[in-house]
Amino acid sequence: MKIDKKNPRHWLMLMRQGGYTLFAIGARYLLPRPAKPVVILYGHQLSGNLLALYEEWSHSFQDKFECHFLSLDPQYTAVLHGEGVNVLHCGTLTDMMLAGRCSAMITDHGLHAMSPFIFLTNILFIDVWHGIPFKGFIPNDFRVQQRYDEVWVSSPLLKEIYQDKFGFKADIVKDLGYARADKLFLQQPSNPALREKANIPPGHKAVLYAPTWQQDDSGRDLFPFGERQDAFIQQLSKTCAQHKAILIIRSHLNANINTKLHENVRYCSMKEFPDAEGLLLLTDILICDWSSIAFDFLALNRPTIFLEVEPPFKNGFSLGREYRFGKVVTDMDVLCDTIDKTLATPDWYTSAQKSVHQKVISAVYGSNTDGKSAARQWSRMTQLVESPRT
Repeated sequence: MKIDKKNPRHWLMLMRQGGYTLFAIGARYLLPRPAKPVVILYGHQLSGNLLALYEEWSHSFQDKFECHFLSLDPQYTAVLHGEGVNVLHCGTLTDMMLAGRCSAMITDHGLHAMSPFIFLTNILFIDVWHGIPFKGFIPNDFRVQQRYDEVWVSSPLLKEIYQDKFGFKADIVKDLGYARADKLFLQQPSNPALREKANIPPGHKAVLYAPTWQQDDSGRDLFPFGERQDAFIQQLSKTCAQHKAILIIRSHLNANINTKLHENVRYCSMKEFPDAEGLLLLTDILICDWSSIAFDFLALNRPTIFLEVEPPFKNGFSLGREYRFGKVVTDMDVLCDTIDKTLATPDWYTSAQKSVHQKVISAVYGSNTDGKSAARQWSRMTQLVESPRT
């Protein structure tokens, strides 16, 4: 869940999480360790790199590790429990006591009120973050993660950025790949259940609009070129309909988009569709601005359209404008024309952008394009856990 600093209930959750963390630290030294090393995954949702690691564990590493996702949100905990996920809740003392006896904790967005674990235990801490960023960061943004044992990134270029721009020590940053991109590089078949949930009929193509949220620009609009939401969606809907395509609107976890009904428009929010990679496997064309989802979609090597809008980042870029590997459009007419041409003649896009795609793939993923990043990371975890620690 995302923390709303104006919500007293969220502050109470954090206070309880912090208090139970202290109890869990005591339990770590008083209670016996679990029979198998416990690995805890912690983040807003079980999605992205965390989901990919959980799936790889369930397929190949259950004999070596016990793995749980730890959630701050009681409702989300109940949902995951109903889906058969190994899930723990920060508001349940016994669950936190198990978390406190883990061998390692992997996070993609920090620790909230659990930072005492870093200072008062020998738990291994690994960061996998949640996207390859256009957004610029400064060292102060990663004060917690800089104290971690390791940070796993997608390529040597990202390792360099983490060191030079984000202030990480070179020896803790490992370019093992992005686990979430594995299924995309492997071009795995799309999930029929997800297609049914998104209501994409057989034989229809899918065009996904996935804008970033307001970030550091509180007045930023989610729809470009001065267009109102209804007019923007209507024009895209009309263009898609001419080619028997479904338009999918995906809002960020921090954003709200009104859902006005159109026959060929589907609203798939991040909250309701947390498996972004599964949704991308259904997608034929991506439309985005400065969202990190572009680099996930890049692994599929499919047409991508970038909107030429001002970036909402107060600290500039991590990866700059030159990493926009697709067609860049400057107004509504050009956007609709580009969608029309790409749906009608996919080779038109490929012939123009193929070399740029390959150049950017090489930069942001390096050699980690074999679909085995999650396996590499669990193998690395095995080495770390088996190494002596004080």
